[in-house]
Amino acid sequence: MQVSDRAARRTRPTHPGSHQPGSPRAGSAHTGSSRAGFTLVELLLVVTIVVIVLALVLVSARALQTQARATACLSNQRQLALANQSYATDNNGRLVSPRTDNAAIVGSGLPTLPNCWVNTNGALCSGDRETDKSLEQGALWTYLGATSKAYVSPQDPTARRDFSYTSPPTNCPDGRVRSYSFNAFVGVGAYSPTLRCDDFWQFPDPNSTDYPEIYRGSQFKTVTMSQIPQPSGTMATISEEDAYNFNLQGWCVRVRPPTGLAGDWIDTPALWNPGRVNISYMDGSIAAPNIIYKELEQIMQPNPNAPPIHFAVEGGARPAHRFMSGIMLPGIVRPEIQ
Repeated sequence: MQVSDRAARRTRPTHPGSHQPGSPRAGSAHTGSSRAGFTLVELLLVVTIVVIVLALVLVSARALQTQARATACLSNQRQLALANQSYATDNNGRLVSPRTDNAAIVGSGLPTLPNCWVNTNGALCSGDRETDKSLEQGALWTYLGATSKAYVSPQDPTARRDFSYTSPPTNCPDGRVRSYSFNAFVGVGAYSPTLRCDDFWQFPDPNSTDYPEIYRGSQFKTVTMSQIPQPSGTMATISEEDAYNFNLQGWCVRVRPPTGLAGDWIDTPALWNPGRVNISYMDGSIAAPNIIYKELEQIMQPNPNAPPIHFAVEGGARPAHRFMSGIMLPGIVRPEIQ
C-alpha cells in the first residue's frame, strides 16, 4: 500500500497554474538560452536609411549655404545703391559715374572725371589686378565705411579671401577685390550728346534711322536721381565676373531695335547664383530674377573653367536680354527701341 501510494504521487498530473521546481513559469518571456540578433538584411536596411538621411541633410545644408551667400551678395548691392544715394545728397544731387577710371571724358573739358565710383588709375598690380587702392580712390569708399568687404560677393569664387590692405606694384590681393558693377546708363550724359552708355558708347544711337524719330539726335542725362524716370525699376548694380582681370567700366547690354544687332550682351552677368542674376535698383531695393536658362548660360560661358564672355548674343525671342534692356533705363530706353 505504501508503494502504490508513492507511485501514484509520482505519476499524478500537474494541474494548470501549478509550478514545478526547475521549470519556467507560465508567461515568462525567457524561453531560450540566448536572444536572436539583427539579420544581415536588417543591418543593410538600417545602413541604407542612415545614408539617405545624411545625403538629404547635406543637400539641405548646401542649399541653405547657397541661399545665405546669395542673401549676403544682395545685401552688399543694397549698400552700394544706398551709398550712391548718400553721395548724391552730399554732391548737389550728382550720382556717381559707373566708370572705373577717372580718365577725361571727351567733350567734358575736365582733365579727369571727378566722380567715378572706383578708380583703377595707378591702382593695378602686375597682371592688371585691381587692388584696394582703386576702391579707396573711388567716390563711394567713405560712404561704405572705408572697408572693402561690401565690394566682394561671398558667392564669387574668384574673390579675395584675405582682406589685408593691398596696393601696387607688388602688394597684390589673393583674388579679385570687386564683384560688382554699376549700370552704365546711370550717372552719365553730362558732357556729350552722343556719348551715352558709360559716357563712351554711342548707343542708343542718336542718329539711327531704325529709331523712332522722336529719339533721333536727342540727348539723355541721368546725372541726378530726378533725371531717372523710374528709380524703382532702374538697375543700379549687378554681380559680374568680367573676362578682363577686373570688372571694367559700367555694365550694359546693347539696346537696339530688332532690325539691328538684337540680343547682344556687351557684358554678361556673373553666373554664381544658378539661373539667377543678383541686382539692386536705384531706390535701394534688391532682386534675383530667374532669367538665365541653360542654353543661354552655355552661350555666355562656353568654357565652365573660364569667366563668361563679352558680346554674347542671345537669339530667338531673347527673353533674358529683353528683361535686362527693360531695367537699364525704363522710361527713356523704351520697349519700341529695344
